[in-house]
Amino acid sequence: MRESIVHQGPKNPLGTIIVLDPIGAASHGALPATWRELTDRWTVVWCRLPVEDSAWQLAEFLQGVTGPVDVVAAGASSVAALAIGGRHCEVVRSVLLVDPAAGGIPVDGATAKVADEMWMKREAAVIDALALEGVNVRVIAHSFQGDRDRRDPPLPLGHPDVVSVLRAQLVSQHRRQRT
Repeated sequence: MRESIVHQGPKNPLGTIIVLDPIGAASHGALPATWRELTDRWTVVWCRLPVEDSAWQLAEFLQGVTGPVDVVAAGASSVAALAIGGRHCEVVRSVLLVDPAAGGIPVDGATAKVADEMWMKREAAVIDALALEGVNVRVIAHSFQGDRDRRDPPLPLGHPDVVSVLRAQLVSQHRRQRT
């Protein structure tokens, strides 16, 4: 049985990034290469959904985390990310989404941004409730048409554009938190 949760990070991290990967078990059992650069400053916890026991393993892991935690999800795992933000609002700082609309309806790269905006409007009550608890919810990346995105939404969490935008978001949040 493959591990459904893989984590890696420094001794004294700036925080924890929990990634809810809707694709499932990876064949290599490690973090994607594009994410390894983040482990110099943050602990990255990659949770492969819906691998057996992944929800239980993640809940157990979260019991020992003191924060800040940023939850990253794509497509079908976006609703689960919102739920984690609500259940663990004492440590979760943000829920950062990639193509959240791609989890419920067919979406193509040309309409991904509009579909994501509509998804955010549909989930406004949950997003507003999370904001009241101090959890920021944002869509950080959308699928697009072009040579760098040749798959249907959601944009893969290991895509270099996702990692680049995520790093910028985390650095910005860290700076705001220090001031």
